[in-house]
Amino acid sequence: MRHFPVALPATFIAACFALSGCSPAEQSATEPTSTATQASFEADNHWRVETPTIDEHSFANSNQVRTPHLHLSLAVDFNAKVLSGYVEFELEYLEANTDTLILDTEMLTIARTEAYTNGEWAHTEFNLGERDVILGTPLSVSLPPGAEKVRVHYSSSPEATGLDWVAPEGTAGGKHPFLYSQSQPHYARTWIPIQDTPTERLTFSAELRTPPELIGLMGANNPPNPERTGVYQFESRQKIPSYLMAIAVGDLAFHALNERMAIYAEPSVLESAVAEFGYTTDMMNVTEELFGPFAWDRYDQLVLPPSFPFGGMENPQLAFLTPTVIAGDQSLVSLIAHELAHSWSGNLVTNATWRDLWLNEGFTSYVENRIMEAVYGKERALMERMLDAQSLDAALPSLSERQQVLHIELAQRDPDSSFTAVPYTKAQQFLFFLEDRFGRDTFDAFVRQYFADFAFQSLTTEQFQDYMERELVLPNPGRVSREEIMQWLYAPGLPNNSPRPQVAAFQRVAEAQERWFAGETIDISAWSIHERLYFLSNLPEDVSQNQLARMDREFNLTHTKNNSVLSNWLVIAIQHDYQPAMPRVEEMLISMGRLAYILSVYRALAATPEGLEQARLIYAKAKPSYHVLTRDQVEDVLGL
Repeated sequence: MRHFPVALPATFIAACFALSGCSPAEQSATEPTSTATQASFEADNHWRVETPTIDEHSFANSNQVRTPHLHLSLAVDFNAKVLSGYVEFELEYLEANTDTLILDTEMLTIARTEAYTNGEWAHTEFNLGERDVILGTPLSVSLPPGAEKVRVHYSSSPEATGLDWVAPEGTAGGKHPFLYSQSQPHYARTWIPIQDTPTERLTFSAELRTPPELIGLMGANNPPNPERTGVYQFESRQKIPSYLMAIAVGDLAFHALNERMAIYAEPSVLESAVAEFGYTTDMMNVTEELFGPFAWDRYDQLVLPPSFPFGGMENPQLAFLTPTVIAGDQSLVSLIAHELAHSWSGNLVTNATWRDLWLNEGFTSYVENRIMEAVYGKERALMERMLDAQSLDAALPSLSERQQVLHIELAQRDPDSSFTAVPYTKAQQFLFFLEDRFGRDTFDAFVRQYFADFAFQSLTTEQFQDYMERELVLPNPGRVSREEIMQWLYAPGLPNNSPRPQVAAFQRVAEAQERWFAGETIDISAWSIHERLYFLSNLPEDVSQNQLARMDREFNLTHTKNNSVLSNWLVIAIQHDYQPAMPRVEEMLISMGRLAYILSVYRALAATPEGLEQARLIYAKAKPSYHVLTRDQVEDVLGL
């Protein structure tokens, strides 16, 4: 019997990891649950997190004074590429004699600051400290005795990492510009002076002034199908961490999926997005049935321009999605399940620091897989788990021992460095390990209660560990030892008891591949995205030009609409100098900025001197349309 290898090629690893975040089975739908209020989630909560965690990636003195509510008043200037206006904070004192509020900023121009005391606004002093290359610049605002609020008048920089100003030619319509934010992990400070730490949560309101022909949205309770007035009002009644602050402005159309869910996209993209994401309503129903009611007012999805560097961003009430997920066959919608799952894991219950990222992404990857199983069937969910596990196996040797630990030590390292396969897949495996040991029914009840007990809170790994021991381990003795838990959370690598799901689908693909290379025609029309990628990733080293041409012709690879397949195919084409695909290489690299797809293609080009020269020429054309985070990583690959 022919077996698939434990470690898969790097391009396959990247593609599989990109399917989620970083699909149909029969499912009985539940009735939509009425929106739960934050108060109902917090009532009778015996697991309150009272003491703020000191976040090593924030200057904020939130252990002395908190900012539980902010109000934004901003004008959007596409010509200057800046946001300008003010942010106003309500204050909550933990230490009564605190005389300074420290906020995080990066590349912001601070015009003036005010304090609200005894019913009046008055000028107050501020000071910008020394800039740190990772943390930015602390803004210290003087608090006169009795100050209830603080207001900071400011403007952003055109180079703000957390904002992408997309020129009209970078949009689907080609007529209007587009603005979107990316605040995670610590980029909210590039467009708002804020206590930029997931330790703290706040509610917010906002007023946004935009060009009258464009629609403005935020990660809040957006009114359905808003009119183009040029002035938009927002309110978020549920507390969120700063990294979930989100803004988007563009030429947008609207389609309601039901009374609490909708899709926004550019007019020419909307129809295909609706066809692709229609199963989101089923995903919502099964997630509520499994893990409790949806705790937010709405769940809208916004399709961004192709420059968006990631698959999605889970901004509450307005999830951001890459257009590269629109494949025409719902083959990439595990990403949709992932972003929806964040409404429970990450948005509702949040990692207190970036050391605890696994609490966000591991639970989300676990819930995502449960959603995929409920909506699309057990085999597809198992395939995704299996490929994720193989991807992690292949990725671990390239990571330091520090990076292999779930409760990662970051010190003053960039929090972006914590976003590896470890907090996603190793953490997912830990949760499936617990499910295996305790049984699905018991573990489901624990997870559901965990989301309820810590709703709208941020917690650390240590706090989760204490909760798990009291609520899961002690009531079910003999299932899991403390030593096993410690190994999962604090040791590098994978424990020997890591679950290893197996499915027969890849063996069938291997057998079909053997027949194909023997000259037989095979039908792959019913294959999943994972089976197609497995076929491509296990080609023999000596594959001939004639075989590549036949493969391209029979499987429609060079002109496929599936960007995950395309990315893998173009790497193969570059490595084997398959010239018919070369025009598509430049077309792809110029037309999209999603890192999971373009980096492997750039790396393949850069492997030879001639390819590196070609890659640099392509990048010079593509650079203006790339997000700054994309530019940084591509330039690292190309040695620029």
